[in-house]
Amino acid sequence: MEQHDIEQQQARLTAERARLADLLTQQSQHGSAWAPPALLGGVREARASIARIKQTLRGWNVFVADHTDDQAPQESGARSASSPVDPLAVARALLDALPLDAIPETAPLPPGSRMPFARNPLFVGRERDLLALAAALKGGATTAIAAATGLGGIGKTQLAVEFVHRYGQFFAGGVFWLSFADAASVPSELAQCGRAGALSLPGFDALALDDQVASVRAAWQSPTPRLLVFDNCEDEALLARWRPTSGGARVLLTSRRPEWDASLAVQALPLAILPRAESITLLRTLSGIAAPNLQPSTPDPLDPLDPIAAELGDLPLALHLAGSFLRQYRADISPADYLAELRAAAPLDHESLQGAGLAISPTDHDLHVGRTFALSYQRLDPAKPVDALAIQLLARAACFALGEPLPRDLLFATVELPDPAARRRASTAIGRLVALGLLEREGDQAVRLHRLLGIFVGALAADENALPAVEQAMRDTANQLNKAGYPALLLAIQAHLRAITERASARADQRAAELCNELGYHLQMIADLVGARLYFEQALAIRRAVLGERHSHTATSLNNLGMLLKAQGDLAGARPYYEQALAIRRAVLGERHPNIATSLNNLGMLLEAQGDLDGARPYLEQALAIWREVLGERHPNIATSLNNLGGLLRTQRNLAGARPYYEQALAIRREVLGERHRDTAQSLNNLGMLLQAQGDLAGARPYYEQALAIWREVLGERHPDIANSLNNLGGLLHAQGDLAGARPYFKQALAICEQALGPQHPTTAIIRRNLAVLGEPPAQQAQ
Repeated sequence: MEQHDIEQQQARLTAERARLADLLTQQSQHGSAWAPPALLGGVREARASIARIKQTLRGWNVFVADHTDDQAPQESGARSASSPVDPLAVARALLDALPLDAIPETAPLPPGSRMPFARNPLFVGRERDLLALAAALKGGATTAIAAATGLGGIGKTQLAVEFVHRYGQFFAGGVFWLSFADAASVPSELAQCGRAGALSLPGFDALALDDQVASVRAAWQSPTPRLLVFDNCEDEALLARWRPTSGGARVLLTSRRPEWDASLAVQALPLAILPRAESITLLRTLSGIAAPNLQPSTPDPLDPLDPIAAELGDLPLALHLAGSFLRQYRADISPADYLAELRAAAPLDHESLQGAGLAISPTDHDLHVGRTFALSYQRLDPAKPVDALAIQLLARAACFALGEPLPRDLLFATVELPDPAARRRASTAIGRLVALGLLEREGDQAVRLHRLLGIFVGALAADENALPAVEQAMRDTANQLNKAGYPALLLAIQAHLRAITERASARADQRAAELCNELGYHLQMIADLVGARLYFEQALAIRRAVLGERHSHTATSLNNLGMLLKAQGDLAGARPYYEQALAIRRAVLGERHPNIATSLNNLGMLLEAQGDLDGARPYLEQALAIWREVLGERHPNIATSLNNLGGLLRTQRNLAGARPYYEQALAIRREVLGERHRDTAQSLNNLGMLLQAQGDLAGARPYYEQALAIWREVLGERHPDIANSLNNLGGLLHAQGDLAGARPYFKQALAICEQALGPQHPTTAIIRRNLAVLGEPPAQQAQ
């Protein structure tokens, strides 16, 4: 062995012994009652390193002087006067050791801590939230304030308790838990922190309360790192008054308020409901119900706890109560029966969510979900204008799909806001609800109402105008977006339209029929033809019952069902609906009404699809004449009529005659609807088809590609119009001799059509034949 290697190992041994001696000295300063895990870990690592080096040297037959490397210095005389200990440096080093990339194990708190709650051994999840709090509270040299925020029952205090028992070990000055639920009791809470067993300030008990408070605050503003927990701190003024203004203390808030004045420098951490997997884990841990017995050869059965978690909106307090109830009465009720009981009435009325089955609260909070929500709701004062408007908006939010993002504009449409000042008051009211934890913000333009909180608000039944206002706003918004032709905009709020329509359809009145009609139209636009038919049929049934057979709205429903059947490829089934709609409209509207033109146009298109080209043309020409007479030349319906006449001429091989119709239709659509509208894409696609038919393959391609880009933007990737566009591009490449390039377009088109229209639809059959022409085996066509 080279001498250089021996000297290197001996130098390492000396350095490791010095590091161990320093760590042992730091450990001794904390006393025998508490040894920070970070220091203990360092001691273990240094000892292990020394042992390895000794073994190496002795293996080389090198003499190693014996030292007491495994002995800690005594508390008295641990360090000589020439090497004084700096307690602040030790405390700061301990905080520097607080990990940010992994959650530490639980450990005893530093001596003098005031922590009334033990760790809840049933706590699950929240790893990201714990790490986020750790990053915020480790902070820099100045006081850091972090807030765990969210609605009542979301688990803010439970998270703070877990954080204290895992990270409190790194705050050498101790952890001090204070309840801020009652502003008047905060001084007494502070005073408790100075007594014996906590800070143990000298002569403390002899001081007046004000002096005790001042002494504690002075201690908190020392440089020593401490963790202060202000539980249930809802008031900005309260935080501003009692927070340390300097020193090494960090403050962890729990609050329903997610937004704080910027001058307070609060780093808010809004808590979300638990992910479903964590909800099920919590229910299973509390209830003792075993996981389903999964057989490798069979599909996974539905976990019986999954629908319970969904019914409770994954709210931790509700899950805690439900799991405890299921454990308490496990011999009397199954998960399926419990779920049935929850669904039989409002969940908040079930005894389990009112604390039955659970005698102890881990955080001394109310074991009653409804009362937890009431704490926030009761702070709204209907005598104050902003609070009165907040109550109105909350009642209306409870009528939408609970738990789904709700655009503010849609919510605002349910109340009278006549001017910008009124809209600003509504924004203030939203802020008030958010501050109370009654609404959550979803970005800048939407809010969210938790499922159980929405049920609580709905059960108050104090605003009889809320539901009619919501239904009318939803109907008007859906109608506007359907007419605009941008289904993606309505798709974003489809859950609300569906929920409101389902509830209204049970009444079978005119507004319910209008909602069914709008939802059906939207579903047809996004190619959910089966779903659309269900709602169109409901609308027709209601209108026949309420308005009778000879009403224009009944005719609209008949017309819509005809359009749907045509889209499904049932041309023969569509014709009677179209003809009935036209007959009713002629009887009640006369001959020169726009809706008459609509019926004529639709019958003309149906006849063309059935191959009766000569019979189709008079219908299309009559429709164009009526629309020109009553709507003028620059209306989208005129463009539709021109486009359809162009298509008829193209089918009749009159390509030169078709082109002016197509070009006029495109010009009107670009002018009136814009460049990124689905109807504009249709005109571009049709011009591409015309140019291809005329032999101008190179000229056709840009039109096809522009149409496909627009359709993808406004319809998504799985719409039949996308399939048609892909099929056209595939056909163009095929015509150009690029068979390899055509194949992927046809395959994509076939996959979309089989999913959206079904394998037997005429369009699906056409695309399948196109693939067969390329020599594609049937079994591989849609792969």
